[in-house]
Amino acid sequence: MTTRSAHWAVLGFGLALTACAGCGTVKTSGTARTGTEQLLLTNAWDSALQKVDFRPLTGVPVYLDVTNVSAVDQGWVVSSIRQAMLSQGVLLRAKPEQAQWIVEARVGAYGTDNYNWLLGIPQTTIPQTVTGMPAGTIPEMAVIKKNDQQGIAKLALFGYDRSSGQLVWNSGTMMATATAKDVYFGGVGPIQSGTIHGGTNVVGIKIPLSAETINQNESAGARSAPPFSDPALKISPAGADVDSFAP
Repeated sequence: MTTRSAHWAVLGFGLALTACAGCGTVKTSGTARTGTEQLLLTNAWDSALQKVDFRPLTGVPVYLDVTNVSAVDQGWVVSSIRQAMLSQGVLLRAKPEQAQWIVEARVGAYGTDNYNWLLGIPQTTIPQTVTGMPAGTIPEMAVIKKNDQQGIAKLALFGYDRSSGQLVWNSGTMMATATAKDVYFGGVGPIQSGTIHGGTNVVGIKIPLSAETINQNESAGARSAPPFSDPALKISPAGADVDSFAP
């Protein structure tokens, strides 16, 4: 191959690479709500619901009234109540007239709080009126920066007899929280911890834990497991349920 031919071959190969490089695109997107917020809320809800003992309703045809359940994750909230009741032997009915007891649920709190702490110089905007200083923004210069988020859930349920209207069961008021913490040291981070992370992560890398800490976390996790992960009572519906039930 001559020098001129080699030159044109290299040029053609370069043009082909350039054309190929422009063929692919990378698309990124984000949801309206962060995954952290959703985990904080649903984890707090699961922990609060786990405290409710539905066993006094075992074997009774029950209709779940969720009229007063209002939450951003309403689908998860209502479905988790149903599953917790079924797991503990409650016989759910699709219509009030098919049930002996009516159980009404309500949500008292379902939201997040955010706390920020900074050691250093916060971001500052310099106004145009300062003599000798150009207008603009001085970026944040943090030695230590901490962001704490907390999800809070509060719920209560009670049951009454459909025919007489007499109160037959009360869950009491249950409340629980879930946490997420992000810490930055001199711009290094985030160092993430909190109940939704199940440990400590540094820029996405999990820090190894001692055997003692792992055992403690496993014990805590067992206590805070969702109510439907380990049914408190298993019964066979045969003999306990009557399709033709008419109170």
